[in-house]
Amino acid sequence: MLVMTLAPWLLAAAAAATTDAPVQVRLDLQPAAAEQRLTLSLCFKGSGQQVRYRLKVRSSGTAGTGQTTQSGILTAGESEQCPLRNRLGIAADTAVEAELQWWIDDQEQPTLLERYPPRGGDSDEEPDPDQPQQLA
Repeated sequence: MLVMTLAPWLLAAAAAATTDAPVQVRLDLQPAAAEQRLTLSLCFKGSGQQVRYRLKVRSSGTAGTGQTTQSGILTAGESEQCPLRNRLGIAADTAVEAELQWWIDDQEQPTLLERYPPRGGDSDEEPDPDQPQQLA
């Protein structure tokens, strides 16, 4: 009898635990309305967790290559916080890659990778840091 009484409660608790993501992250790299521009945004939403992040943005084209790194720490709240919202000027043949390393309460999370232009058939595998990365 006790098992039958507790079973629905345990199932509900397990379902709640597996569907609640502690922090939602959004990394976008999209073409902007203006020609030859990209919009880069990084946003977090949570419930009081400490989030640490490091974002590397690499670009490559006939004009050359470049890389920038931005990092920070924030407390993820219930309203979305976007510590990065940038517009990037690019040439027509430029490839851009944004790689996000991030931690929730000092627990490392899976690396996120966004590319422009998007490559067909890409997987979300992390790049090998010891190998050169071809962007175009």
